[in-house]
Amino acid sequence: MIAHDDIQAIAADAGFPRVSLFLPTHRTGPDLRQDPIRLKTMLRNAARALGEQGLGTAEADDLLAEARAHTGGETDPFWQRRDHGLAVFISPEGTRFIDSPISFDEQVHVGRRFVVKPLLPALMRDGAFHVLVASQEGATLYRGGRYGLEPLDDDRLRMSVEKYIGRTEIPNDLGFHGKRNSGSQQVHSLGESPADELQEQVRRYATAVAGAVDAILVNSPAPLVLAADDRLLGMLRGDLKHGGVVETAIREHPASLSLDDLHARAYEMVRDRLDAERRAALERFEARRGDGGNAMATRIEEIVPAAFEGRVEALVVAPDAAAEGVFSPSDSRAIVSPNPNPNSIDLVDFAVLHTLATGGAVYARPVDRADDFPPLGAIYRY
Repeated sequence: MIAHDDIQAIAADAGFPRVSLFLPTHRTGPDLRQDPIRLKTMLRNAARALGEQGLGTAEADDLLAEARAHTGGETDPFWQRRDHGLAVFISPEGTRFIDSPISFDEQVHVGRRFVVKPLLPALMRDGAFHVLVASQEGATLYRGGRYGLEPLDDDRLRMSVEKYIGRTEIPNDLGFHGKRNSGSQQVHSLGESPADELQEQVRRYATAVAGAVDAILVNSPAPLVLAADDRLLGMLRGDLKHGGVVETAIREHPASLSLDDLHARAYEMVRDRLDAERRAALERFEARRGDGGNAMATRIEEIVPAAFEGRVEALVVAPDAAAEGVFSPSDSRAIVSPNPNPNSIDLVDFAVLHTLATGGAVYARPVDRADDFPPLGAIYRY
């Protein structure tokens, strides 16, 4: 999954040559065979553009070598673990491959800066949610958004699971309470029956998982979708203290669902709530605009310094919003310049990335609001 800190660092990198490639990728099927061919063609186009901008053939070959190593065919393990889209960022310092939960149109960019705009929709919050997938074989907590799920690697959940996994199988020859036929000696063990002990093990396991999830999500107001079989689901519902547990659940063994299916099912359950967050942000913006105060802005020259300083609480952005210009942190000044120069950046990208980096929310402007909502709308914290 995409981390905005990584994208922010890539966007800030500058110096010729910088090559940005975006291509759709596939996990299975005949389209998978086309992915390395597509990359090979795009790299050939990038080499041509590099030559047109003054880079020698040998230098271009060295620059693109790491990416070209993955153009041999779909049997390369590199292609077996891709998501729906792939971004490739190439510079003399190295090559970075970033998977995206959204697909891309093919794009090749060569210049002094990397292009990151195609990745930004995957970073926009448009609401956030979590999914807890649990079975007696293990539990995984996912962070979810409009485009996909990302597993959260947290020792608290892993340790809670490992403590109980593998202990729910009761040996057949293990004695339980009861009298033997040959005398009055009682054999004491774990419970009244293997079924009782198994139930108690699952109960303790559910309690441990719920406690770990509550600790991880203690400061998160985001909704939580549960995916488990009926027995474990009921136990988890009883133990979880998180206030955002969604009333409906995915009531089947998680192993029967692919990650895409799991996301689709969970997202449908929280869609209305997530859209409500964006509607609330739009309403707050309209209310502040109506008041005529300073707690909102629509001009990129004002929004960029505020985002850099961490003052933007929420930012609503039109999908095609863009503004070339320069920003000076020393005097907190952004200037839009229609004529690109070596120091130019996309100021909209800059505002989005810094809003996210300082804990703000970024929402895509709804398609049906194009006529009555500005391309950029910022709500300030202060």
